[in-house]
Amino acid sequence: MAEDHYAWWTARMKVMAEYFDAYRLDHILGFFRIWEIPATAVRGLLGHFAPALALADWEIEEHYGIPFRAWGIDRFVEPFIKDWVVDEIFGRDNRDWIILQFLDYIGNGNYRLKAFVDSQQKVAALTDIPDWQIDGLFRLHENVCFVRDHANPYMYHPRIKMMETASFREFGAEFRDKLERLYNDYFYGRNYDFWEEQAYQKLPAIKDATEMLACGEDLGMVPDNVPDVMWKLQILRLIIERMPANDYFISNLVYTPYLSVVTTSSHDTTPLRMWWEEDRDFTQRYYNEVMHWNGEAPQFAEPEIVQEIVKRTLNTKAMLAILPIQDWIDMTGDLRVENPADERINDPAHTYHYWRYRLHLSLEELRDNTGLTDFYREFISDTRRVSTVEE
Repeated sequence: MAEDHYAWWTARMKVMAEYFDAYRLDHILGFFRIWEIPATAVRGLLGHFAPALALADWEIEEHYGIPFRAWGIDRFVEPFIKDWVVDEIFGRDNRDWIILQFLDYIGNGNYRLKAFVDSQQKVAALTDIPDWQIDGLFRLHENVCFVRDHANPYMYHPRIKMMETASFREFGAEFRDKLERLYNDYFYGRNYDFWEEQAYQKLPAIKDATEMLACGEDLGMVPDNVPDVMWKLQILRLIIERMPANDYFISNLVYTPYLSVVTTSSHDTTPLRMWWEEDRDFTQRYYNEVMHWNGEAPQFAEPEIVQEIVKRTLNTKAMLAILPIQDWIDMTGDLRVENPADERINDPAHTYHYWRYRLHLSLEELRDNTGLTDFYREFISDTRRVSTVEE
């Protein structure tokens, strides 16, 4: 697409501008880097960012003091499987059967997966074993500290969430510290300038094609320079209070920048009522430290709870506040659905739970409900969102 200066994108944006004033770039991080997984994988943990500056074996050794070649590269890139790993994943009572069926002994207490299950795709194709065994075999495949670069097998990337693997835990404290330093350098430093360069090659082609207002969804594992790039290109950020960009347990809405869109939930998150019931400890802390309400947090998000959270969101300095219809309706007691789970739009963790939500009220019902519209008008008039222009 770069060869013709992103002509397709430019043409698409110009047509869209005939209909819209603003647009959302879902997962704007994809313009910095995307996530690739090999064709032999099923789950994403065996992938790596692309483009990305992978590590050579000599870099791993010289810059971080890790005996990558001396200990054998396979120790780092192939599934690390010992008796205790099998016990941890499948249970001690199942160890002997799992080994007999799926593993070959290769000496020094180590095993490797048999040829018929030596990829996640092969495991997924099995029809005669239960789901817990398939999941366990997937986890064995993912028990690595590095993955090979998909374009150059002699270059390496630390596996995402490497420190959670049994392979990592097997190392002594000295080498765990070295591996963790490498991991943090790679994901939070080494590639930052490179990824920024990628974004500046692509995003202006979209942004400069029209006069539409550009909004970017920048949630997730966000490099520090992403907000700076978006500010320079005048692309609005997305702020959700419960999804902080730093180490604090929420986003402090007081510091919400003007060039942003603020919301309570997204299509990929739980709506407010579901979120309130997800983590009791988190809810209690939010209730006391953020809402500054005393005592024990209610078990369910009653209308006054939702109203308080929505009001906090509307009172930010963000240019736009765009909330899901579910969270608006849940400020009332008589129009909300009984089961909060019915309000979820999409659940990324489950392949077949996507775009399920259907509004249980017609637009005509909402429009003609003067009690509701009067309530919204009065509610909004008590926030920063009230218009100062006389009608």
